Amino acid sequence: MEGFRQDRRNFVKLCTVAGITIFAAPALWQLGRAGQADKNAEPLRWRGEGADPAFRIDGLAKVTGDKIFGRDFRAVDMPGWLKQQHYAFILRCNRVERQFAGIDWAQLPEGAEPYARVTAQTLAENGIELPAFYGDAMLLAEGKSPHYYGHAVAILLFDDFDKYATAKQALQFNDAVIQYGEKAPAYRRDPYASWRIIRQQGEGGPTGEDLYSPLHDGLFFPQYRDRKAEWPTHADQAGSVSERGIYYADRIRQRIEREAADGNWHLVEGDYSTQIVEPMMMEPEASNGWFDSDGKTLHLVLTSQSPQDFQEMAAHMIAGSRFAGRVENLVVHSGFVGGGFGAKDHSIFPYYGAVAALFATAPLRLANNRFEQFQAGLKRHPFKMHNTLAVDRKSGKFQALLADMQVDGGGRQNFSPSVAMVGASAIQGIYYFPRNDIISVARQSMNVDSGSMRGYGTLQTMNATEMMVNRAAHELGLDPIELRLRNAFETGWRNTQGAIPRVGVRYREMLERARAHPIWQERAERKRIFEQQHPDRFFGTGYAIVTKDYGTGGAAPSAAVQFDREGRLSLGIGFMEMGTGTQTSQAMLLEDILGAPAAECHVAEMDAWQAMRQFQTESPYTMSQAHQDKMAADPLWTPVVAMASSASMSAYFQSHVTLQAAQILFEQGLLPAARQLWQLQQVDPQKLQWRNGALEMAGQPSLPLARLAAEAHRSGLVTGVMAHAFNRWDWAEGTFELGGDKQVLMIDGLALRRGGTAERPRAKEYQLVKRSAVHYPPTDLNNAMVTYYAPCAALVEVAVHKGTGAVEILGLQNYLECGRPIVRQLVEGQIEGGVAMGIGHALYEYLPALAAGAGNGTWNLNRYQVALAGDVCVWKQQHEILAPESDGDPHKGIAEVVMIPIVAALVEAIFQATGKRFNDTPISPETLRRALNPEVL
Repeated sequence: MEGFRQDRRNFVKLCTVAGITIFAAPALWQLGRAGQADKNAEPLRWRGEGADPAFRIDGLAKVTGDKIFGRDFRAVDMPGWLKQQHYAFILRCNRVERQFAGIDWAQLPEGAEPYARVTAQTLAENGIELPAFYGDAMLLAEGKSPHYYGHAVAILLFDDFDKYATAKQALQFNDAVIQYGEKAPAYRRDPYASWRIIRQQGEGGPTGEDLYSPLHDGLFFPQYRDRKAEWPTHADQAGSVSERGIYYADRIRQRIEREAADGNWHLVEGDYSTQIVEPMMMEPEASNGWFDSDGKTLHLVLTSQSPQDFQEMAAHMIAGSRFAGRVENLVVHSGFVGGGFGAKDHSIFPYYGAVAALFATAPLRLANNRFEQFQAGLKRHPFKMHNTLAVDRKSGKFQALLADMQVDGGGRQNFSPSVAMVGASAIQGIYYFPRNDIISVARQSMNVDSGSMRGYGTLQTMNATEMMVNRAAHELGLDPIELRLRNAFETGWRNTQGAIPRVGVRYREMLERARAHPIWQERAERKRIFEQQHPDRFFGTGYAIVTKDYGTGGAAPSAAVQFDREGRLSLGIGFMEMGTGTQTSQAMLLEDILGAPAAECHVAEMDAWQAMRQFQTESPYTMSQAHQDKMAADPLWTPVVAMASSASMSAYFQSHVTLQAAQILFEQGLLPAARQLWQLQQVDPQKLQWRNGALEMAGQPSLPLARLAAEAHRSGLVTGVMAHAFNRWDWAEGTFELGGDKQVLMIDGLALRRGGTAERPRAKEYQLVKRSAVHYPPTDLNNAMVTYYAPCAALVEVAVHKGTGAVEILGLQNYLECGRPIVRQLVEGQIEGGVAMGIGHALYEYLPALAAGAGNGTWNLNRYQVALAGDVCVWKQQHEILAPESDGDPHKGIAEVVMIPIVAALVEAIFQATGKRFNDTPISPETLRRALNPEVL
């Protein structure tokens, strides 16, 4: 083992990016608590005495109004900062059809002038360019056409709040401030990405080898002409990947036409669309930054789901500018994220905060109000889809799926390529298709940027599939659940990409449970009685079921578990706390292995992982197998060092490495301590159990955790374990020497602590353990696109008012299969929040495109309707979480899937109530009113 040494060579290698040393400060909540801590105060007894926690670790702080979110902190709260607080305001275009001609500074009220104005010219003079991920034109230059509604043109800096507030009030909705010149053609570029998923099953059927699929053959891509994707047309069964793909795509389409013409297959064909949706997180984006020019340090407080990636990209941005040399250190504080829903994952906002801080003379706060968050924040991608479902008329079996999707990514690319791919791979839902041809194109538009908002393309595509299945059942005269049972995917079968999911599926069980429920069994009689009693309303019942992938194919979680001499456990994880309860659930994971939960769970940890000295090179999604094989020979290399807090990643991926670290700590620290105290050469771990915080074995005295910890510290045993893992739809396996034995573990990075006094993981207390070998999942698993799934279903009954079109949800039954829930109450909270968001998507939430939309700066909750308590049947929701099939079931990621099926279930319930079928969301009361009363304007 090698220690972490603070000499220049290691310091530069481990902590420096592009010549800038990066520091990740403690999470702000812990920083604040440390400053106010009463050493004699009673510890927070969140665990309670029952099987589940009494309350969340962060619960008391949140309900009593502690400063906990990044938005809460001002300069006066930050130790070592100047205490004067400055403020910033961004001016944005609300037009795109004319060139930006400048700013009328005369619109500023007297006495409210900014002390600095940062424009495109300012950035050019200082060599500041956005990271490539975000494109160019961070601030629009004079004479150029805006790329999208809401394109920023200037950042104004103020030295006190009164000036800032006065100026903002005068400028924010003032159309005379930004000047426009000549008419100009709209900004255009090629699509952000295009995907095509073609599969033809082979003679072996669902489990056999495919004739063609992305996993079997690879992917191919189009050329672009006139800003449109043009796919290859030459077909050859024995040719290249594209030629073979086109050959099978042509055969699939030809067979669909032939079988439909012969009357063998029934076709459900239609156009489906979804709207632009605002994430509406509780906490709009904010940053607070101080450029300490004397100390050559840029300090930043962020509200980001991906602070690790921000650190690296911001360092490169600064190093490439004229601030290189003037900024030698970057210190990032990460507060708890007050809701994110993916909209704070790789948002461009923190870069505006960082750049503005570089030109400020004191700590500078840039904080969106709700108008600004609507205008500039990431949105959910709107999809337009033309789909065809082919069903065998005799058997009711699905025969083929065709889809052509246009995905509107807005003015900047962000994650649009990935969203388009995930949406395409998800459209199959819970069903098996022997053949498919799915096209998905992510394109640029003048709308506000869309990003990784909750659902990530799957809400849009799977709900369209559920609408088609419900329509097919109606047209074929089949029970909708019976049709689903005939086509439900089975464990071990291949998905539309040709990959076999890594988890077992329980779709049939969920379908049977719904079929037996009184809401479904009695739906016809309930409709008759209700409409008889309420002649002014229609009644209908709807059902939908989906299965959502979790993970990214490039998961890279880290965790550190340690104990002090008194047996107090502490845990550090890289994941953020965004309101999902990650901090609490991760702390609970330790209880079964180490006898107690973590007394403290430190989220958004970054600096500690330097002990493992890992580095990455190329993108894990595009690297070749040869590159991976070459780099894997270096025991410090990993495909990905750190991951963002997104894609339902904590329950499965973060938990994996937390459990791995805890198990190693038990085997290398507590178990040897127990052997010493019991004076035994060998102890069979199978005969051990934890009871009331003490380790027990028949015939031996109980050993409380505190006594074991004291012995481990006294004897120089392992007292802390830090681990890193990598998952590309399968876990990497590394070989490490522990206790004189070589062990193959599902991690690729490891460091151990002996002794130590720090209350939280510190890199300097850990010693690196280099792996002697590693096996990484092959790079062609990227073509699998997804292999981990969690299903959710919704059964809903509604009443629709005949005159107003208002929809009332009368009853709702949810079904969720999440493997082994870590904390059941947190899972239930996710279901309830997801249902509310899904109801909003189905019935209420809507942003128009282009000039009338969010980018014009006038949208807020006075115009944008979200689902309220009265809309979500608070007291009539029922949830069934399926019991795990075994103790070995995984903890599945479910934060996104819980919001999806309610959408299609509501659409079908409305059809069953009114006879009106809709393919577009939202189905607002006004939409329904017009459909039910076409003679009334």
